[in-house]
Amino acid sequence: MSVSLRHPTTGELKVQPEGRSWGCFLGSFLLGLPLFRRGLVVWGSVMVVFNTVALVAQFVPTDRATAVYQGMVVIGAGLCLFFGLRANRMAIDRYLEHGWEFADPRQKCSDPCSSFPRTRGSRPRGSVGCPGPPLSRG
Repeated sequence: MSVSLRHPTTGELKVQPEGRSWGCFLGSFLLGLPLFRRGLVVWGSVMVVFNTVALVAQFVPTDRATAVYQGMVVIGAGLCLFFGLRANRMAIDRYLEHGWEFADPRQKCSDPCSSFPRTRGSRPRGSVGCPGPPLSRG
C-alpha cells in the first residue's frame, strides 16, 4: 500500500510507501542512510552516532569494551527491526506535520491503529497512537 500526499501551496505530489520497509530493516545499520533518504534526519543522526560508538568499542582491546560492543550489536539489531517496521509511518507523519495533506481527502491508512490523521487537523490535540478522544491533562 502507499499514501499519496500533496503540498498545499506548491501542489507537489509524493507517493510514500506504507507498512514495513526492507530497506530500513537491512540498511539502517549502514550509518542510517535509508532514514536520511526518508527525511528522518534526527533518527539518521542517532544511527550515525550509535554506529560510531560501536565501531570505536569494537577496536578497544578490553573485556569491558567487548561487552559494550556485544550489547550495542543487540541494541542495533533491535533498532533495525524497529525502523523496518516504523520508518515509513514515521516519514508520512513527518510530511503531515510539515503541512502536507492527503491527495485524496477520503484516503485512509490501512492500519486501524495508525497515528495518521484521517484529514488534516482531525486528530485531537494530545492524542497518541490510535485516533480517539484527547488525553486529559488534569
